[in-house]
Amino acid sequence: MPALEYFMASISNSVFKGTSAFSSDFANVISRAVTIAGLPIQVLTTNKATLTTQSDAVTKLDTSFSLLQSAVQSVASALGGSAFQTSVSSNNVADVSVGDGAREGYYSMNVTSIGAYETSMSTANWNVAQVPPGTPTTFTLVVGNQNYSVTPAGNSAQSVVDSINAQYGNLVQATTVIVAPGDTRISLRSASLGPATLNLLQVPGSATTTSLQQQAPTGYAISQTTASWDTSGSPATYTLGIGGDSYDITPVSNSADSVVSAINATYGNQVRASVVDLGTSGSHDYRISLQSTTAGPMNGSMTLDLNKGGGASLQTQQTAATDRTAAAWNAAPDDAGSRTIYALSVGSHTYSFTPADNSAASVAAAINSLYGGQVQASVVDLNTGGNPDYRISLQSRTGSATTFDIQKTTGSSFQNEQTAGALATYEINSSGVINTSFTRNITISDGVTANLRGVSSGPVDITVTRSTSALSTALSGLADAYNAAVDAVGTQRGQSGGALAGQSIVGQLSGLLSRISTYSSNGQVGDLEGLGLTLGNDGHLTYNAFTMMATDLASSTSVTAFLGSATGGGFLMAATDAVASAEDPVSGLLKNSKTDLQSQIAKLVSTIADKQTKVDLLQIRLQNQMAAADALIASMEQQSSYFSNMFAAQDTANRAYR
Repeated sequence: MPALEYFMASISNSVFKGTSAFSSDFANVISRAVTIAGLPIQVLTTNKATLTTQSDAVTKLDTSFSLLQSAVQSVASALGGSAFQTSVSSNNVADVSVGDGAREGYYSMNVTSIGAYETSMSTANWNVAQVPPGTPTTFTLVVGNQNYSVTPAGNSAQSVVDSINAQYGNLVQATTVIVAPGDTRISLRSASLGPATLNLLQVPGSATTTSLQQQAPTGYAISQTTASWDTSGSPATYTLGIGGDSYDITPVSNSADSVVSAINATYGNQVRASVVDLGTSGSHDYRISLQSTTAGPMNGSMTLDLNKGGGASLQTQQTAATDRTAAAWNAAPDDAGSRTIYALSVGSHTYSFTPADNSAASVAAAINSLYGGQVQASVVDLNTGGNPDYRISLQSRTGSATTFDIQKTTGSSFQNEQTAGALATYEINSSGVINTSFTRNITISDGVTANLRGVSSGPVDITVTRSTSALSTALSGLADAYNAAVDAVGTQRGQSGGALAGQSIVGQLSGLLSRISTYSSNGQVGDLEGLGLTLGNDGHLTYNAFTMMATDLASSTSVTAFLGSATGGGFLMAATDAVASAEDPVSGLLKNSKTDLQSQIAKLVSTIADKQTKVDLLQIRLQNQMAAADALIASMEQQSSYFSNMFAAQDTANRAYR
């Protein structure tokens, strides 16, 4: 029996042995005192034995309910992704995988493009010297319009590749490629589908930075149509408001282009109009933007307005642009091996970027895409003749008085595009909606993912079905685990029940089991009997696989709807919650009961040990006291014997001389 498993007061193995005639009496006194002092320990030991038996019973119940919990989870798994099979009418178009959340269903997919990853490669053998020698070189990695700083440990191709992958592996994959002996190059591949410039640049220390913008503290007035432009009706007369003056114009039609042309032709020296599209290629949203050609108030006002036939204003006034390109925009392409790098200054912050090309439209688009939360860039054509005079205006998006600037410098370009990136395009279930994607992994339904492999000549059929055998096996296991839990609870009932007989926990556990076996719903499958699980008079579940298979073949969707999920309703949620009431690590009935019993046992063990220590000390103290008394009596007995012997000897001598 383990130490401290069973406690009782005891006398030390060292038996008290005195030398006086009363030594046995002293030993009896010690024994009696120790026995009386140990009576509370015997009571505590009995209580501990009772609690230990109850704890063992709770542990057995906990094991049974834990197995029941696993069985419920197995049923849920039988409805999960691993239990489904897929078929595709053309395996060359897509591979389909399923995961949690998948449901049986039929889909079609028409893939018009699987997309392409942007790739580029160095134009020559990689050989970039460190200047000055031994000083790490900082390169600029361009991904799309965004610039990223890369400072490798060395300038070798492998060092640069390692640095790119370590810092920006989520954006691009860099590799070294030996295209010929002595010719090692760096290859870049975008991490997502779609067009995206991939380049490596180096800006020499002697490079000159040129500022392109001119500040205008008083600002350039800007307004934009509030809603999508309305082209309906016969050609109308519009009223253009420039500051405090109004002018009537009559375009050839009500189209946004016609109105813009009419404004620029007559009043282009004061205001420039342009059409902007706030929509997408599939759903256009045309608006008219008005921008003053000179800074400051116009006829005493900063308002640019437009109305149709004397009606309500069509425009919304915007924050004035406080910055505009000082001269006509230079959109000349870069020389071979060179690349223009732009920097946007917003107050004290500077952001580097590289647009697709050097046109004003591309630079403005890059600014709006990357930094549109801080600044709005727009292109205005100030030329009223035949030659464009494009400028970029910058206006604050935050309402703060911030200074803006656009600067440019020229760096060395090492890469050349090899493959132009393209988005994947596809249509689901002949919906008429053409989708684009940056990845070839397409989610076509919850838990159903198609990995694009090739284009299709038309819709490809995708079928997702669930395995009946996997669910049947899981339900059979559920019946076994449920019956084992019923039997475990049953052993604790009645006069001959176990250590928990009569305690409320037995009734509570029975109620949890009842919640599982009597669950019902209003669906086509209304209770467990429809799945082949019949509740008998003995409280056990009997499983009939043929009944389940027939129900599943007749309407698998009804079976799935009845079972539901652990968190989304149905039988599985009811069963999961019921078992969790017993097994939850924090609030579970069995877990808390087990913890409470173990805590009580631990306290009793500590109390018994403390009391046993006191009894042991009492025994030692009594032994010491009785030993002292016994020694004193023994000494007196020796003296008595001495005198008795002396007197007897004297008496004998006296008799001899009579």
